[in-house]
Amino acid sequence: MAAPYMKKPLVLLLALSGLVFVLAIVGFFETSAWHIIGIRAYVIPSASMSPTLQPGDRFFVDTFAYLSKPPKRGDVITFLREDPDEGLFVKRVIAVGGDSIECDGDRVILNGAVLHETYVAPATPSEAIPVSFGPATVPVGKLFVMGDSRSNSNDSRYFGFIDSKQVRGKVLYIYFSKDSSRIGRIVR
Repeated sequence: MAAPYMKKPLVLLLALSGLVFVLAIVGFFETSAWHIIGIRAYVIPSASMSPTLQPGDRFFVDTFAYLSKPPKRGDVITFLREDPDEGLFVKRVIAVGGDSIECDGDRVILNGAVLHETYVAPATPSEAIPVSFGPATVPVGKLFVMGDSRSNSNDSRYFGFIDSKQVRGKVLYIYFSKDSSRIGRIVR
């Protein structure tokens, strides 16, 4: 048993060791070395995916998710635009190759039926009505993507379809958020 004068330094040492361990794990996930096994960590800079992802949320992306299968409707993906200087985008897949898509104000019409989207942020009276789009058929090998905060998202309504080859991965879950109740939340 440790002498009484040793207890306080021992507790501090254990706490410091735990903190170093946690920081090392977080640092490991945020380095490119982790990319080798197919997981990357990112932070969302804007509110375009609110309420699903809030500004400042840190999340993991599976970069191997689409090696053997294409993205499907509803997946939250990361992708690069044709100009890599624009950075990485995070959006939800709304339509895939062969689908008919139309956006009429705040309604999305997929293959002739209004899409029921529980993940979309409700617009406030001060926000502009989202841009209309279509109807259009998504070409094979392309995707139509949108942010969950429709009045605050630069998405396929503005820049058109994205090529499936531009997709970098599937968003998995939030590992850090300013709101601690969101930590560990699976992104759907």
